[in-house]
Amino acid sequence: MMPNSITPKTDVKSYILLLLGLVFWGMMAYLMGSMAIANGPNITDDFCFAWVGKEYGIFGGAYQYYIGWSGRFFGNVILHLNPLIFSPDFGYFKWGTWIVMALSLANTLYLSKNIFQKPWWNPSVLWSALIFQAIGWYTIPGFYEWYFWFSGLFYPLSFQLVILFFNLYYFEKTKWIRFFILPLVLFLLIGSSEITMIFFSAVFGCLQLYRVIQNRRIEPELWILGIVWVIALALVILAPGNAIRATKHIALLDGLVEAAKNAMHHFYLFLKEPLFWLMNIWILLFGTGKKQEYPVSWPLFLGLFGILVLGYYLSFLPISLALDETGIPNRTLSLLFMYLLMGSSFLSFVLHQKLAWSLPSKAHFPVQLIIMFMILPNMHFSKSAHLMATEISSGTALQFAKEQKARFLALQENKEELVEIPAIQTKSAFLFNEEISTDSSHLWCKCIAKYYDKKHVRLKNN
Repeated sequence: MMPNSITPKTDVKSYILLLLGLVFWGMMAYLMGSMAIANGPNITDDFCFAWVGKEYGIFGGAYQYYIGWSGRFFGNVILHLNPLIFSPDFGYFKWGTWIVMALSLANTLYLSKNIFQKPWWNPSVLWSALIFQAIGWYTIPGFYEWYFWFSGLFYPLSFQLVILFFNLYYFEKTKWIRFFILPLVLFLLIGSSEITMIFFSAVFGCLQLYRVIQNRRIEPELWILGIVWVIALALVILAPGNAIRATKHIALLDGLVEAAKNAMHHFYLFLKEPLFWLMNIWILLFGTGKKQEYPVSWPLFLGLFGILVLGYYLSFLPISLALDETGIPNRTLSLLFMYLLMGSSFLSFVLHQKLAWSLPSKAHFPVQLIIMFMILPNMHFSKSAHLMATEISSGTALQFAKEQKARFLALQENKEELVEIPAIQTKSAFLFNEEISTDSSHLWCKCIAKYYDKKHVRLKNN
């Protein structure tokens, strides 16, 4: 009788945690989804990609950027899928946010299902996926740029490709997936963004080298992945556009030191975020609910830690050595934050497997409740969540979007060759708030003029 009396209580506790997870995620998704209604193009990259896409087509435009700006061949395709290529209606931009939200949730559910080895509707699987997504949305500075600038979509998609590769590589056994789909995902992943390429290549390359040394042979699958990996790396590194984009050239030693400083500062920002600690404490205490019979050895654990540190550090080198950036963009830092979150979660899981001590079963539910209720205020009162809530409740976001749409609709309908557009009076602290120049020769003005088939476009002097 004892097992029957315990099982229902355990189920009730699990579903209480699941209900809390759904409530937390629902609050966060509501804010993110509501802000998407006010989404629209930013006046820098989006109009430039749209003009080039209209002129040369999606793949033709991607090629123009490949030879003239950046070697991220798949990222360039994503950027030229801009809704403005298909229609000048800004309403389509909100779909980009919603689609990426749905894709990331599905991919994270797939990951949680594989890690826990339980059905996707299991409370532990759903809770992990929902909370992981919400923590990412509302703790990482600049993360919203992934969702509210269409030209930032290649960041979340490159991150989702890494998670998908992890899912397929470690959990999928079907041969045609391993020999065709997996190499394709790897190819697209390497060409999606520089940061993803460097971080992933460092980590994946070292792990495969360890696998070769351990097995003392190279398996057919690894030959295929290795060849695809080298081809993709060559396409990125040898792209003609890299020389044009890389305008900063400093001494190697100075660049290495600058990269180290940037990495240390970024890691400090990561460590001071309480939600990252809470998530790792949860994993450290509870793992996947069971311990492996043969946990990872300490030398291998330290090796994995070193590989992650190496990949993380190398990711700062392009900006430190070549790219002419006054600072690291927030959306780039956000991508690195997400890789740190995944890496630290993996190391916490390995430590959970190695610890001889475990939390008494009677303490599981109260400790989990405490962590859950500590997570909620940290998410809900984060700067991003507060900013979204303020912009929605005050009507600022919708008014900003209304003015933005109205002035570009007027520009589209204007028959003059030289058009001056008024400045937006509503100032949004969340949506893209920079203005075009009063000088029609400025790049942003030229892109907008080309897109709307005008000779000159500039900001109207007040």
